[in-house]
Amino acid sequence: MRFPLGCAIVCVVGLMNAVSAGEPVDGNPRTVYFSTGDNQDLITFPPVDSATTIEAAFTACRENFHANRIWWRGGQDEIWGEEFVIRPENRIFARIWDWWRDLQYRVVKTNRIAVAEAKKQGLEIWLTYGLFDNGSQADAGYSGFPYAIEDKLRIEHPEWAPVNKWGTWRQGGPIEFAYPEARQAMADYLTKYVVDGDYDGIAFLTYAENFSQRYEDEFGYSEPIVKEFKKKYGVDIRTEEFDKEAWRTMRGGHITEFLRLLKKQLSTHGKKVAVCVHGDEPNRPMKWLVDDGVRTAGNAVWSIDEWLDGSVVDEICLFSPKEAVALNALDKKIKEQKSPVVLTSFRTRGEMPAGRARIMFLGRELESGYDSEAWIDWPDETPHAEPIESLTSDDIFARRRLLTLALKGKVKLTPEQYAVAVNDDDVYVRRTALRAIAANKVGETYNVVIAALNDPENSVRCLAAVALGEIPAEGKVETLIEAAFEPQSTFQFHFRTIPEVLTAMNAAGDLTPADKQLLVDRLTDDESRNRELVLYYFSRVGAPADPDVLAKLLHIVKQDENPYSRELAIVNLSSSFGATTEVSQAMREVMEHDADHAVQVRAAVAYAAMHARLPEDDPARTAALKIATKFFNQYGDACQRTDGEWGWRVLGNVILNFGPEGSAAMEQVMSKVDDRILSDRAWKILYLKQGDQFYHLTPEEDTAAHAKHPWLTRN
Repeated sequence: MRFPLGCAIVCVVGLMNAVSAGEPVDGNPRTVYFSTGDNQDLITFPPVDSATTIEAAFTACRENFHANRIWWRGGQDEIWGEEFVIRPENRIFARIWDWWRDLQYRVVKTNRIAVAEAKKQGLEIWLTYGLFDNGSQADAGYSGFPYAIEDKLRIEHPEWAPVNKWGTWRQGGPIEFAYPEARQAMADYLTKYVVDGDYDGIAFLTYAENFSQRYEDEFGYSEPIVKEFKKKYGVDIRTEEFDKEAWRTMRGGHITEFLRLLKKQLSTHGKKVAVCVHGDEPNRPMKWLVDDGVRTAGNAVWSIDEWLDGSVVDEICLFSPKEAVALNALDKKIKEQKSPVVLTSFRTRGEMPAGRARIMFLGRELESGYDSEAWIDWPDETPHAEPIESLTSDDIFARRRLLTLALKGKVKLTPEQYAVAVNDDDVYVRRTALRAIAANKVGETYNVVIAALNDPENSVRCLAAVALGEIPAEGKVETLIEAAFEPQSTFQFHFRTIPEVLTAMNAAGDLTPADKQLLVDRLTDDESRNRELVLYYFSRVGAPADPDVLAKLLHIVKQDENPYSRELAIVNLSSSFGATTEVSQAMREVMEHDADHAVQVRAAVAYAAMHARLPEDDPARTAALKIATKFFNQYGDACQRTDGEWGWRVLGNVILNFGPEGSAAMEQVMSKVDDRILSDRAWKILYLKQGDQFYHLTPEEDTAAHAKHPWLTRN
């Protein structure tokens, strides 16, 4: 998953000069937010996947950035891993989640390591969590279908997911806090993980990483809200015009009730609660993608005045680059009311009142050895010079700074000096040395890069693979493949790093036919995981369109015991060979006979997609549309398919690729009102779109779409 706020390390940080622990010179306290899961997925981020890397990260935050607190989102991963359903049919995310769960709490236990390390260094550490990010129903769009995860509370109580006024669609992400039982259930499990994890508090982000919502007032019509509004205002919000702001405030009031409940439970254990709010409108949730983004939590409005009495939250954090006016106004109100609530702000640069904590996004600068005054990787960065002699200095920050300068081309190191750096005791020095080797394509370091593929730290091994991909060397693809196939290879190495390296080589024209043949030869590897990886790599760089590859892919599609391998073989058959007679027949056989319903529908999607690309007058195209539509018809009232909650969505979306003919086919299915589920799903394909993007529309457009519903308006 790519989470715009969650895809970074954020530090509450000000300007300082000294590379040592102490108070920030600008008087602004600093908290460091680690997205954690993203750091353990994206290879460009500073790693937090071991005791060594966590110690290095926390030390840099304390020494270089003078932080006194950590916000750790790894705690969220643990809660999701234990309290959410993770859908295995979203194959790639199921593998990500195995990796994250092994790291956070099952094997490596980075959450326990982080808490212990923070306390050892005198830092507070708070669990960080998405207040409105409880996952989604399977047919909500985000990084493929089915949606990868969903809170068991939503699954066991579907009414606890916010609903639209017609009851046709539920919001992905939040729990509906209007249900007292929902508030209590979520407060109970959050209290458990904060207390048992020995965190000092919990900090909430208030956006949802979700595409399900099309406009901000789409959801909020659950039964208790409808009844409450009717009782208070005498209006049925589902069928009559009503005061939208009163409704939004009512919804926000239930969020306040949840926070008050949670704070009461946590305060008995000495734990605190922080909530991030929109910087310009503190009485509303944050936006996803910040200023130009979407308020994916929905249009709830809470009372900041109510929060300031201290019974709801301990800290309010403004999130937006434009929060100055709101910050000053809220700061004044806190002082006038003598509120116990602490005010903090996400703000990267610029003047702030003394004592106000500031937040900035940090990436690789955490590893750079420089303090924030250097603004590493910003357009106006000013890294001061570092002598070559620092390479062997006892000062790890000096060594890091020197390698950062080498990475940026400001210092030139010899291959021998790079060899020293790649063998340094410090993990950040080794990582930055490998980055510099890759950036400068220092081919003479081949042997030391190869040796780094066996570094004790996973994150170093990943960057060694990147460096190997960049330097000129014979046989490097074979070496990379062998490293990926090692039993101890990690998800981040073989599913993230190696594909990125091969894709970059392919784009540069450096991935030769001989290199691809090495992958072809592995399509018959004895190890299921190895075959899966090769198929995944080919999905990124393209499988050779020759008879040998065709035969191997057809065998995998029909015979491989691994459903993900069969799905990936389908993808490669479609992309490399297209709608040939042999490929089309194989797809049809999978659609009808594969033991896994998810594989069946992936074949149906590929079959439809490759035929939709044929000329409009091609009879094979017309026949394929009929076949795909017939497959879609399985998802009705009598459906017993294991992909019944989402398979119709991926196939229906592709049927629309047939253009007017595809839409007409869905209109025909929609007219089958005697099959309510099927006709409703066809309507959703046409009028309630979902996929890996937002489908913005207005309330008026939504009303018009519902007027076309096949049976809803006839009741």
